[in-house]
Amino acid sequence: MPPHWIRPYPALPEDTRQSANLLFGKENSYIKMGDLLDTLLAVLIPPGIKSFSMWNRTYETTIHCAMLTIFQFLEVLSNKQMVEAVRTRVDLKYALHLPLNSPAIDPHELCEFRRQLFNDPASQQFFKYLLDLLARFDLLTPAVAQPAVMDQLLITVCTYNRLGEVVDAIYQGLEALAVTNPEWLRQVTLAKWYERYNPSHRLPLAQFSEEQWKSRSLRMAADIQYLLEEIDLSNDPKLTALQEVLEIRRIWQEQFIISAEGTGQRTWMLTRCASCSPHSRWEEVQ
Repeated sequence: MPPHWIRPYPALPEDTRQSANLLFGKENSYIKMGDLLDTLLAVLIPPGIKSFSMWNRTYETTIHCAMLTIFQFLEVLSNKQMVEAVRTRVDLKYALHLPLNSPAIDPHELCEFRRQLFNDPASQQFFKYLLDLLARFDLLTPAVAQPAVMDQLLITVCTYNRLGEVVDAIYQGLEALAVTNPEWLRQVTLAKWYERYNPSHRLPLAQFSEEQWKSRSLRMAADIQYLLEEIDLSNDPKLTALQEVLEIRRIWQEQFIISAEGTGQRTWMLTRCASCSPHSRWEEVQ
C-alpha cells in the first residue's frame, strides 16, 4: 500500500456535483476552488513528494483545515460557525470535495492546524504556497499570499474564533444560572443579554479593525464584570461553583486585562487564546 502522502486527494463526489450544479453558477468562488482543487494540489504537492501534514492527522484533514482557515478569513467566521457552514452549504462541500452526508469536521482540528502553522516553518511555507496558488488562479488577491498578510490572516482568524468562544461561554453561563436560580437571574439580567449572547440570534463577527470590534469587546467586558460581581454579591455557593461560571472567570482572568489608559477599565486582549498556545506577535486590539 503506498504511503498516505502519495495517495491522491478524494475526487469530487457525484452527489455534491449534481446538487451544486442545481444551486450555483460557475462564477461562485467556492465552485471554482472545487473545480481547480486537483490542479492546485498537483502543483502544490508533486506526486511522490511527502507533503506537510498536521501531527497525527491525515493529509485530507490537513488540506481541509488549510482551506477552511482561508474560508474563515474570507467570511469572518469562528471555528464553530465555519464547521456549521460546511455542514449546511453545498458550495463549501464542493470546494473541499466532500460528499453531502460527510461527517462533521472537528473545530479543534482548526486550532491545532493554526497552532502548528505558528510554530513550524515548513507548515508556514506550505500554507504560503497554497495562498499563492489560489491567488494565481484568481481565487484570492495576490496580496493575501504575502508573508505579512498571511501572518495577519492567521491572527485575524484566531481572533474571530476567540470572540466566538467568549460569547459561547457567556451564553452557557447564563443558561446554567437560569436553571440553578432563575429568580435571582431575572433580577440581575441586563437588557438584551439573551439577544446578544444567544447563538440563534448572534450578530456576525466584525472585522476587528473596525470601531464596531472595539465597541463589542468593551461591551462584553462590562457584561462579564457585572455578572461576576453580582454572583459574588449573591453569596450563593451553588452559583459560584457552577462549572460554566468558573469558565467565565477563567476567560475573564486570561483574556481581559486592565486598560493601559489608567481608567481601571478592562479590555479584551490578544494575550492568550483559550484553544491555542500564546503567540508573541499578537498585540492589543485597539
